[in-house]
Amino acid sequence: MINQINTERLTIRSTKKVDADFCLDIWLDEEMGKYLSDPPRDKAGAIYSSWKENVEIYDGCHYMVAISKDTGAYIGTCSLVPSDDNKVWDLGYCIHKDFWKQGFASEMISSLIEFCTVNGGEKITASVAKENIGSNAVLNKLGFRVEREGVFNKSGTSIYYDEYVYGYDLMSSK
Repeated sequence: MINQINTERLTIRSTKKVDADFCLDIWLDEEMGKYLSDPPRDKAGAIYSSWKENVEIYDGCHYMVAISKDTGAYIGTCSLVPSDDNKVWDLGYCIHKDFWKQGFASEMISSLIEFCTVNGGEKITASVAKENIGSNAVLNKLGFRVEREGVFNKSGTSIYYDEYVYGYDLMSSK
């Protein structure tokens, strides 16, 4: 588990059971979770109920929440999935719509870049729907580069999104 990462405005910490409803509320929301692979709320089912109960058990993915230092409000979620040797870390993130376009995604991801670097990472990957203009802009701004293109399915639906798979070379930033 990742105990805590502090930025100028955020405390980023491992997700606890008390945070699970917030996570599911944004991931399964029609607007906020639109470009995530998570299903719509009505198709979430038992897997998400199980996740909610077991969120504090590390299963190969570090689930985290980002909380405002000033107000204590939940800002968003993020996750890191390390490769077996901790050299490549896969990044996921979602910001609550009340906090879009305020620099929180950049701040959160920048701190995760630093965390991965300190923990032996050599590369970070992130998959983003091509249509997700905001997320693509954030990753480009932070120096991620498109390495390949693909397609992913929004779970429980017949919705498919073309995607960019980004890479960030941590070795060149050292």
